[in-house]
Amino acid sequence: LRVLVDTGQDSGVVLSNAGRLGLDLSDLDAILITHGHYDHTGGLLGLLDQVGHGGLLVVAHPDAFVPKFAFRRGKLVPAGEPGLTRSAVEEKEAILVLSRGPVRLSGTVMATGEIRRQTEFEKVEGFLKLGPAGLEEDQLLDDQALIVRTEAGLVVITGCAHSGVVNTVLYARELTGEEHVHAVVGGFHLEGAGAKRVRQTVKELLDLGVEYVFACHCTGLEACCELKMTFGPERFGWPGSGDVIEVG
Repeated sequence: LRVLVDTGQDSGVVLSNAGRLGLDLSDLDAILITHGHYDHTGGLLGLLDQVGHGGLLVVAHPDAFVPKFAFRRGKLVPAGEPGLTRSAVEEKEAILVLSRGPVRLSGTVMATGEIRRQTEFEKVEGFLKLGPAGLEEDQLLDDQALIVRTEAGLVVITGCAHSGVVNTVLYARELTGEEHVHAVVGGFHLEGAGAKRVRQTVKELLDLGVEYVFACHCTGLEACCELKMTFGPERFGWPGSGDVIEVG
């Protein structure tokens, strides 16, 4: 099974990076959209133009296609990808799978769907979406992750973990019935979150017995330093574009 998690902001970048890694994306089985923000969805339509085929699944939460906004430096700015609609995806050569619940892609791979939010300290703030009556608070219910079951335990792959990375890990264990989390990989949305939330997040991940942490994207320097100090350099990684992580 070959799954691409998100498409970046531009299809040219992901296609170029794949080429440099010797990866042929024309035989992808599925693309998972972790949420509807432009830096995760902007490359989708262009990518489908290049590598779309009749058996390719595009898995997303319905709210990923709702117009989204965010406050940045006191200004309201678009956070979604203009022109990315359900119909635009359906016109491409692919199968759009919209689900609020989990989607099983194989016996060992699953998209979480909406992540149950259990912690008190992981809040979603500063985002808006277009609702029936106009702009309304966006709790980013479309945020989801990919779970891969390996012999070494669960591998949880996040986009931004807007639901909270601890909530994401807890829900992955709940969905699978597997307690041991071998690795968490992705963005944790802790940049600018404040020292208290960062410390609480790191403590919870450690207490949950997460074996390895590979944090990138929106995790932030402060959180990455805290993670490295807590987990140690042998259990923490800060991967960049083109890095390869072997698990299981």
